[in-house]
Amino acid sequence: MKWWLFVLICLVIILLFGLHAVLFFNLEFTKSNYFSAFIFITPAIFISAYLILLVAYEPKESQDKKLEHLIKESLHELNLPIATIKANIEMLQKGEENPKRLRRIARIEEALRRFRRLYDMLAYNLKKELMPIEREVFNLKALVEERVVFFRYLNRNSFHLNLESMRIYTDKIGLEQVIDNIIENSIKYSPKESAIEITMQKSQLRIKDFGIGIEASELPLIYQRYYQGSEGLKGEGIGLAIVRRYCDSEGVGLIIESQRGVGTEVILDFSTLKK
Repeated sequence: MKWWLFVLICLVIILLFGLHAVLFFNLEFTKSNYFSAFIFITPAIFISAYLILLVAYEPKESQDKKLEHLIKESLHELNLPIATIKANIEMLQKGEENPKRLRRIARIEEALRRFRRLYDMLAYNLKKELMPIEREVFNLKALVEERVVFFRYLNRNSFHLNLESMRIYTDKIGLEQVIDNIIENSIKYSPKESAIEITMQKSQLRIKDFGIGIEASELPLIYQRYYQGSEGLKGEGIGLAIVRRYCDSEGVGLIIESQRGVGTEVILDFSTLKK
């Protein structure tokens, strides 16, 4: 709180209490005239409080609008080179028959796809701080299949899918980020030759790997920001913290079952979000 605002609030409070004291000591109060004074003073308190808050929050509102404008402009400028790179990749692919060059172009395309996903995540997290989250009805099966297609481009683990159709109402972009984080963990902590099993039945989405697993003593710690199950692997250790935060805010049930040397299964329960 700014010092001048604090002083102003104190002066208003002193003034109102002083007015009350003057009325109290100089008039012979009865129930009726005290009630009249109360009716006079109470609106004055609320009006003063409103004016103080108006003065205090007007600069913040102006700053928020400027920040929102800056973010939109910045995201727009970032989107332009993405579109340019994509257009040039398509041009290079046309008429190209050299397998070596095609593989190089494919690697560039995959890097652009990953950069685009990071851009979408950045845009989502920035907008989430400034405006209400947009929720929508969509088919969860289609979203999971779409994310699996993306990870298959990495040519690492295989995927076994058994998905039932399920329509839910929630923050779709945030859920995409959650699914990506879980699958990335499954890939990161699993040998390349093992498959990732993804099933969806009875309102539950299950993502299971057969990797290194987690010790029982470590399970209470895995949601902590910057915690990593293995220091020898890349990552920032924030994936499950993001997953937990999303599930808590959207009412999604979250259970993680794991055993060292056996693997890990993440269970998301969408019972409250089904449509």
